[in-house]
Amino acid sequence: MSSGRKKRIMIACVTFETAKVSEPIEYYEINKAHIIHYAKNPQDGESIYASFYNRVVELIDEISPKIEIVEHNEKVYRFSDMLRTVLEIIQSERNENPDCDIYVNISSGSPEYAAASAIASMMMVGTIPFSVNSQEYTVAEDRIKDVYFIDGKPVGLTKKAKEPLILPYYDIVKPEEHLVRGLRVMYERIESRLPVTSGPMIAELKKRNIWYRDIVENPDNKSNKRQTEAVYYQRDFIGKWVKYGWIEKDELRGKYVLTPKGKDIVNTFYTLPSTEE
Repeated sequence: MSSGRKKRIMIACVTFETAKVSEPIEYYEINKAHIIHYAKNPQDGESIYASFYNRVVELIDEISPKIEIVEHNEKVYRFSDMLRTVLEIIQSERNENPDCDIYVNISSGSPEYAAASAIASMMMVGTIPFSVNSQEYTVAEDRIKDVYFIDGKPVGLTKKAKEPLILPYYDIVKPEEHLVRGLRVMYERIESRLPVTSGPMIAELKKRNIWYRDIVENPDNKSNKRQTEAVYYQRDFIGKWVKYGWIEKDELRGKYVLTPKGKDIVNTFYTLPSTEE
């Protein structure tokens, strides 16, 4: 690989494929590969799932032992987990290497990963989603060993892959960062049984650099400042959280609580610490 070239990152998922993961790494001259897979018991190297992951690692090492491999053991059958994982990887790489090229392989792994990785890559400007079609298949038999293995080695349904195809890009707007991080503040305070009225919430938002309203304080009228901030809090946060269906009023307690959608939002987006907090 020539010196001075941008760092090239690839994200992929391994279930029962090897060629669709390893060959694009060579094609795009990847420096660092994030490989997502799931093993209920990571120490069980004899499981079918572990054998496919281990074979992919072997194939990458054959391409170049200098390629950095980062393992992510996540539940590949959960869409929300896959969306969170891919977004975290992209965000962490962007934080570390703002100019790197990030390729997202949407053809490997589970259907949930494929859908989540496509959506995540379209949310994050500058990522490159691609697909890989099969050029040559393994022989399909009734038994899994005959379907996915050749000479005792895991191969998958695809014996030989075609060249990767860059996908068309469509903008998908992510939720605004300050709204998600602010909602997480509310969620954490609710879970810790701390007050979530406007005063304590505004103070915590300011502490974490999530509050963006700059109010010039009049020393003779601090009460008016508090009232103005409460209005902004309702307008900038509460109103939008309600509009998006992230929070709702608990009529019995008269307090706002997160909806299931709101909990999914805080568990999926901007999960890494902000550089400004």
